[in-house]
Amino acid sequence: MDLDAQGKKLLSLLVAKIKTAVPGRPETYIGYKECHDLLGLPQIREKWGESLKPQGLSSLADWTESNNKPGITGIIINLSTFEPGKGYFNLFGKDDGDYAWWAEQIKNSKEHDWSPYLIEEFDLTPSDFEAPDRNDIVTSRIIRDTALSLKVKAINSYECQLCGTSLGMPAGKKYAEVHHIKPLGKPHNGPDTENNMICLCPNHHAELDYGAIKLAKEKITINEGHEISDEFLRYHNEFIYKP
Repeated sequence: MDLDAQGKKLLSLLVAKIKTAVPGRPETYIGYKECHDLLGLPQIREKWGESLKPQGLSSLADWTESNNKPGITGIIINLSTFEPGKGYFNLFGKDDGDYAWWAEQIKNSKEHDWSPYLIEEFDLTPSDFEAPDRNDIVTSRIIRDTALSLKVKAINSYECQLCGTSLGMPAGKKYAEVHHIKPLGKPHNGPDTENNMICLCPNHHAELDYGAIKLAKEKITINEGHEISDEFLRYHNEFIYKP
C-alpha cells in the first residue's frame, strides 16, 4: 500500500521529532495534541488520539506495518499514561505493554532512512545555529522540552498566558516557551512541577527571567488542567522582580 498525503505529513513531523527521542524514555516523545498543534490540524473528535487517527495516524501506522517498516508512530503517546495507544501494540501482533519491543521500534526508527517517503522537512533548529563567527553568550535561561513542559504548552495551545501570543512557525508549527516561576537550581531551588510553570512567548520569558515584570494571577490566562501556585507567584514578586 502507498502512504497518503496526511500520513506523509505526519511522518515528516515524526522523523524530525525522533532525532531527539531516546528509546525507552517516553518523556522525550510527543503527545497527540502537540501533533495537532505542530501540523495545524483541527480537533475533529473528543479525544486527541481519536482525532489524529483519520488525520494521518491510522494510515501511517497501517503503512509501516504492511511495508515492514519500524513502528515510528510509537513516539506519539498519551501524556497522562506515557504510553502509545493500545492499538499500536495490537497492530504489530504484540501484547499490550511490551516495552522492550516498543523501545526497539523507536531505536530502529531513528536509524531508518525515511527520506524517500517525506513530502517536507521539519526543522526546529534556529536558522543561525551553525553560523560562522558567532559570539556565544550565556544567560540564566534553560529551555527544556521535558514531558511536563510539553504538557503545559499543549494545555495552553502554545499561547502565552500573559499576552495570548501564539508564534507561528513554518509548516503550521507553533512555538512557545515554558518558564519556571520559582527558578530551578541554587539559590532558589524551585520544583520542576506543572504548578511552577507558565507558558510564555519569548519576550515575556525574557522579562520574567530578568525580573522586569511582576506576576498577578488575575492577569494570567488559566486553562483547565493547569493550575499555577500562588506560593510561586509570591516568590517571583518578592525575590525575582526588581522594581
